[in-house]
Amino acid sequence: MLTKVEIRPVTGSALELNTIDGSGNHGYPLSAFDIETNIDSRDAKKMAAPGQWPTFAYPDAMTIHAEGNILGVGASDATRATSYITQRLALLDAFLPPMTLVTSRKHAVLRVRFDGMSEDADADVIVIQQSIPMAALFPANSQYMVTWKSFLPYFVGATSSTQYLLG
Repeated sequence: MLTKVEIRPVTGSALELNTIDGSGNHGYPLSAFDIETNIDSRDAKKMAAPGQWPTFAYPDAMTIHAEGNILGVGASDATRATSYITQRLALLDAFLPPMTLVTSRKHAVLRVRFDGMSEDADADVIVIQQSIPMAALFPANSQYMVTWKSFLPYFVGATSSTQYLLG
């Protein structure tokens, strides 16, 4: 089971997904989290015969996809809407790199931990796609989706530098 997902942007504040605060409110609950490791292989067609020659296939970049909800909290509609907008802006701040950031080849470090892992594991990522559509006439709840790309096929242990193949 996934126990931790934290976005640590190059600039800005870190943000943890799928948490519960001291009041029992869920912070950015996840509904899907998927890690795909692309396999790089080149086709080598046989010249005068049907078929292909077997070639080497290597793990390539990872694609990490997360989906969840932003839930505004509060006693009234106005406070829930304000809470929702605050959470939405914090999520966008963690997802998107600043427009002036052209000196870094990564947007963030994605830190994860699964049950059975003795440490957190990190991957340098860039955002490929994100979407946070706002629901009409329902200002305190919406879904979010983000897809990151990591240039390595594994996460790296935060303290031991162990390579974790998680996808």
